Amino acid sequence: MEINKINRNVLNAYKTISGAKSPEKKADGYKSGNVDTIEFDFERSIGAAKANIAGKLDAEANTARIEQLQKSYADGGCPVSPEAAAAAVLGN
Repeated sequence: MEINKINRNVLNAYKTISGAKSPEKKADGYKSGNVDTIEFDFERSIGAAKANIAGKLDAEANTARIEQLQKSYADGGCPVSPEAAAAAVLGN
C-alpha cells in the first residue's frame, strides 16, 4: 500500500474543494447550486408531543381507576346497590 499516493490524492481533493467558489446569494436569500433543505413543521411536532403525553396520562388514569375499582369489588363487595344498578340499566 502506498501511503504517499493516498496522501497526494487527499491533498489534491482538498485543494480542489478549497479552491472552489461558494455560490453567491440570490435576492431571495437562497444560494444557487446544490442546496440541501430541511423543512420542520413545528405545529405538527407539538401536536404529536401533546398526543403522546395525553396518551400516557390516560393510561395512568385508567390504571389508577382499575386499581380503585378492584379494591371496591374485592371480597365480593359491590359499592352500588342492586336497585341503583337496575335503574341505570333500565334508564330510570
